[in-house]
Amino acid sequence: MPNVLRNRAAVAALVFVSVAVAGCTGETPGTATPTPGTSPSSAAPDDPNVPKVANPLDASAFVGDACKLLPAAAAAELGFPEPGEASNDTSNPACSWHIRGKADGLQLILGSGNREKGMGGIAGLRKAKDSGQLRFLEPGPDVDGYPTVYYGLRDRRASGNCDLAVGIADDLTFSAHAGGYDNEQESCGNAQKAASAVIKTLKGA
Repeated sequence: MPNVLRNRAAVAALVFVSVAVAGCTGETPGTATPTPGTSPSSAAPDDPNVPKVANPLDASAFVGDACKLLPAAAAAELGFPEPGEASNDTSNPACSWHIRGKADGLQLILGSGNREKGMGGIAGLRKAKDSGQLRFLEPGPDVDGYPTVYYGLRDRRASGNCDLAVGIADDLTFSAHAGGYDNEQESCGNAQKAASAVIKTLKGA
């Protein structure tokens, strides 16, 4: 994996781990602590700043292999003909694609670990922003009817690095990270295209 994509993967993992840690400590005001028999989404109060997901999608079949979220044909259309590389982190399963000899990279992360810790969904990212774990969080365009946010330790879109989280349930997101591109249009455009392909995969599962 090229250094650029490896560094991006480390940053993405840091963001998701930070969100999960917040759910464990209970130190963040307003953080929901799941109790037996109570789902994280039902334990958390509604936040008017967080869009609701009208038609939740079931991603449980992909927790064991996040690479299956993006079919090979869809990856090839985005410029990644080689198979994706799964991460060793099973808390929030991830898969990365890269192009040999180029900086362009794509990574998908399924936030199932954040959901289990009561910090899932766009609501969890909002809590991370409010607690200072994220410095950047901005609403993005809906993708196939599902709400999105751009997020990160900082806004890197102008440098060709785009981090897009898609809410597929009130307590679950997946993220598409496109990096190493020349500008925001290319990186965020590919992140949105990847997100659309993942949604189609989830709908067909």
